[in-house]
Amino acid sequence: MAESVGLVFAVPEPEEGRAFEGIPELIGGGLNERDARSLLNSVMPGPIDERVRSRILAEARGNPLALLELPRGSTVADMAGGFAPPDAQPLASQIEQSFLARVQALPAATQRVLLIAAAEPLGDVTLLRRAAERLGIGTEAESPALAAELIEFGTRVRFRHPLVRSASYRAATLTDPERGTPRPGRGHRPGLGS
Repeated sequence: MAESVGLVFAVPEPEEGRAFEGIPELIGGGLNERDARSLLNSVMPGPIDERVRSRILAEARGNPLALLELPRGSTVADMAGGFAPPDAQPLASQIEQSFLARVQALPAATQRVLLIAAAEPLGDVTLLRRAAERLGIGTEAESPALAAELIEFGTRVRFRHPLVRSASYRAATLTDPERGTPRPGRGHRPGLGS
């Protein structure tokens, strides 16, 4: 008896001259205004000024990840309509900055584990742990990254979002201060495949 198989291909933005011409497609949009507002309200730790809420909703354009990440790292004053200037960065940059701040708040050993994972394109858990062990980093260094919901360690290492991988690289300095060993710098960006 033959089993049916279905494949799903996803792209962040539709392109002209699609490679999958003739294959049925489903174009998904962002959340509608009501659902986006509900999601944003569910992650807010306190009151939020309506103008700030409107700005976040407008910038997120229904993108659930943006609605979850843009408020992270904001102060109570920011959420209450403080005097912080609007951020003119593109949405992806703002989300990456949020991830970057979360990565930089982690212990140094955990940041190194994230950097190793970012540098290893296949998500090989065994290889990651062997590399970490050679640097004197135990598996306990993974826990803060798991708790921060930045990465998962299963049969493969998976970043929550490709921008976490990129932020892990950006958090690295050219030299590891504890060991004096070279590390990737800001100019080098990993592939976005995890």
